[in-house]
Amino acid sequence: MTFRFEDAYPTSPAFGELPALRIPSGWRIEWNSLRSSMEGDLATIGGSTIYNATNVGTRFNIDVTFEPEFDPEGSFFLRVAYAPWPRSERGRRMKEQPLSFLDAVVVHSFHTRSYAALVAELEHWIARCTVWTREGS
Repeated sequence: MTFRFEDAYPTSPAFGELPALRIPSGWRIEWNSLRSSMEGDLATIGGSTIYNATNVGTRFNIDVTFEPEFDPEGSFFLRVAYAPWPRSERGRRMKEQPLSFLDAVVVHSFHTRSYAALVAELEHWIARCTVWTREGS
């Protein structure tokens, strides 16, 4: 018998309200508080980050916030950041260095009040950042 979360907890908002996102391998989901119920009532959305994912292999991070928090006039903000490879004095990649977004470059930003538009944009950028090579060797 295969254990399925939705069978054990059929009424749990932790599963039932999650959007059906298409996420290829390579992504680490740090935070996901997106809920299908966000479509209707923007006044209940709080928390500085509501979705955050990193693809270490392609060096991209996608962060979604809702600003201002708990404001019915607020908007979703999606930001895509790229962490450039650290370089030696000769300009070569320093591959043994840990991934850091301290000097990241924002390559795309998007804001909307529409939850459906947010999910569509999020899926687009997850797909793009899975295969995008931003800088050469």
